[in-house]
Amino acid sequence: MKAWHKDGTPDKHPEPWGMSGVFTTIRILKGKKIPFFESYLHRLLESASRLQMPWIPSSCHFESKVSEFIEEMNFEHGLLRICLFENLIGFSSRPAVSDGNPVKGWLLKHRRENPLIKSTVEKNLYGALGKLKVEEEDWIIVDPKDNDLRETATSNLIFARQKTLIIPDKYVLNGIVLQNLLPLLRNQYSVIHALPKDHEISTFDEIILCGTGRGVAPLTSLTELGWSSGGNEIFSTIRNHYEEIIKSASA
Repeated sequence: MKAWHKDGTPDKHPEPWGMSGVFTTIRILKGKKIPFFESYLHRLLESASRLQMPWIPSSCHFESKVSEFIEEMNFEHGLLRICLFENLIGFSSRPAVSDGNPVKGWLLKHRRENPLIKSTVEKNLYGALGKLKVEEEDWIIVDPKDNDLRETATSNLIFARQKTLIIPDKYVLNGIVLQNLLPLLRNQYSVIHALPKDHEISTFDEIILCGTGRGVAPLTSLTELGWSSGGNEIFSTIRNHYEEIIKSASA
């Protein structure tokens, strides 16, 4: 972990959850390649602008810092979290241990204040991941008022029923991996944007997670709603598409 002030002086990386700031997580592949890096950086800076943060470094500044940091990483396939606080940049890295792994889901009643922003202030959401084995579990966010399932703490959700995909795109952060997958999905499936209610979950054959750390991963169960996966055919197809776009973006 590393952190720098505006003037370049180093500092200890703080515990991010609960602090005022924004963050993004990017995937580092073999050869130090970063799929969709420009998109992640644009979203980070856009989030900072939406929050009217007092210090917003240039994209060139971040690019330079990222290049320096990943040269020091001691593994070839990992995740880098970039945090921008009010007067500090923080980097932390970890191995990518959850990529494609089956996931058990647990309900978390939560409403994000601003779903378009990945904000470090959301301690109740991101801090709660520490209670789970993240490589095999995730919080499925259910709105405490409307009782609809929107996303997870780490990923977007795809609800599959035969050849139809239900994908929430309202009140959620529309992830960069999902946005790059959507053109391929629309060529093969009927894609509907909606927010499934908790009582509708039993009608879905598969539920799929889609995000930077997980890539594309299958949900195996959501015990609190009595749901378990009915197969992995659609997951396998979408996972193949994911590997295609990652390979293309890393060429």
